[in-house]
Amino acid sequence: TRAMRLVRLVQVRLPRSMRDLVHRFLKASSSRQQSNAWLRHHTADISGDVLSIGSGTDDDGEGSQYLKYFENCSSYTTSEMPGGPQCDLVLDVRSMPQLEDSVFDAVYCSGVLEHIDDYQSALTEITRILKRGGILLLGLPFRQPVHMAPTDYWRFTEYGIKYMLQGDYKIIEIAAMDNSVPGFPAAYWVKARKR
Repeated sequence: TRAMRLVRLVQVRLPRSMRDLVHRFLKASSSRQQSNAWLRHHTADISGDVLSIGSGTDDDGEGSQYLKYFENCSSYTTSEMPGGPQCDLVLDVRSMPQLEDSVFDAVYCSGVLEHIDDYQSALTEITRILKRGGILLLGLPFRQPVHMAPTDYWRFTEYGIKYMLQGDYKIIEIAAMDNSVPGFPAAYWVKARKR
């Protein structure tokens, strides 16, 4: 929609001070607000080294940055695909040979896997770089319009998510966001611990 294009323009092209000013006048969607509240709650106990995959500008859509949600972590590394916004790391989540095995205590990945043609390889790589007992925070769409075409490939159900994670992770919580359409949530958030 036109509003979504405006928000994207604000997130990518304006300096940080201008983005903050614009966000005061643009209200985030209820789904975004609910997702951010869930994420703030579930990041409170995360410590150690965190990798944010597909960080973009790290903007939470409400005038803050996701970095601020991870108050107890010792490091927060942003990453993006080649050609994306400037981040700490440029990587392809399907193959991350520049990262050692079991190097991160937590991985935060939201709105990424639906854009990865081989999301299973991406999840294998995420699992490889996450320490045993590490936390995966995963945001996945279900009822969302096509976006970032032509690289919008997948939507995920609660059952598909459980199946996808069953071997390598113990799901701590899976939560549906924006249930304004019964049985058809906008997205899911998952907090899981690597076995």
